[in-house]
Amino acid sequence: MRLLVSRHLENFLALYQTLNMHAAAEAKNISQPALTKSLKLLEKQVGMPLFHRTPRGLEPTPAGTTMYQYARQIDQAARFAAIDLQQSMTTGLLSIGIGPILAVSIFPAIITVFHRRHPGLRIKVETGISSHLIEGLAREHYDFVVTALPEEPLPKTMVSLPLYRSRMVAIGRADHPLAAIGGTVETLAAYGRVGFLEDREFEKRALRALGPRAEALRPAVQTSSMAIMFGMLMATDHFAIIGEMMLPRAVSEGLVKLPVPHAFWEIEIGLVCKAVLASSPAISAIRSALLASSHYPQVLAAGKRPGG
Repeated sequence: MRLLVSRHLENFLALYQTLNMHAAAEAKNISQPALTKSLKLLEKQVGMPLFHRTPRGLEPTPAGTTMYQYARQIDQAARFAAIDLQQSMTTGLLSIGIGPILAVSIFPAIITVFHRRHPGLRIKVETGISSHLIEGLAREHYDFVVTALPEEPLPKTMVSLPLYRSRMVAIGRADHPLAAIGGTVETLAAYGRVGFLEDREFEKRALRALGPRAEALRPAVQTSSMAIMFGMLMATDHFAIIGEMMLPRAVSEGLVKLPVPHAFWEIEIGLVCKAVLASSPAISAIRSALLASSHYPQVLAAGKRPGG
């Protein structure tokens, strides 16, 4: 199925993703002169430069960025066609974005099984908060993302395939002052929240659920690392608010659920992809694996929530 994508387009994708001639040549297993010739042929067809050379490496021109968006779509269509027609992916790269809830719960086991079935496929998995993942999907950085769905409607080019609902809970170390006696949102605020960096969705949900009380949950510390978050919670009286599906991992790190009744909200977790890929057997297989691998009681009914 790679015949659907020209080698010049594949070479261009490698150049855009590495922004380095040497690294791209190694990735494609060709010489740098051959890669340079391939780029020149493509630029001749386009009629303008696709990269500028700088001391730091290659820098895409506006034409190069536009070309990348279309090249990624062509490459993605070819890779998913390979799955749909052959039920096996033997080459190429699958880029996945995962929210922290699934990243520390069921997703590692799922992607391990998937890779065993497609051993020739290179898989890139990145974690991030939902707003960053959706933005990355819009920029063709990911083939699909699995994350908490944002408050705003998705772009019309995307759909979300429902997976789970997860309650938000407060966690802290086992000897946290509130572990035995519990507390309220205002009580928690005295200990300082550890939150994810630039988590705008959290702020929106907190405001909608708690109104003015949400101000008490503004983070004292922000990080993009789950390991740092858990480490800080074990070393201090800070607390965090996480999806309930993450509790088993938190407990394995020595943390506990803090008794703060009726204080928080639920989030919906879904697989988000381009609308044109929603019915793909590949997407269906991954979604089925996500649903089958969870013993979480609040699995959503089958169906999809359209974007836009």
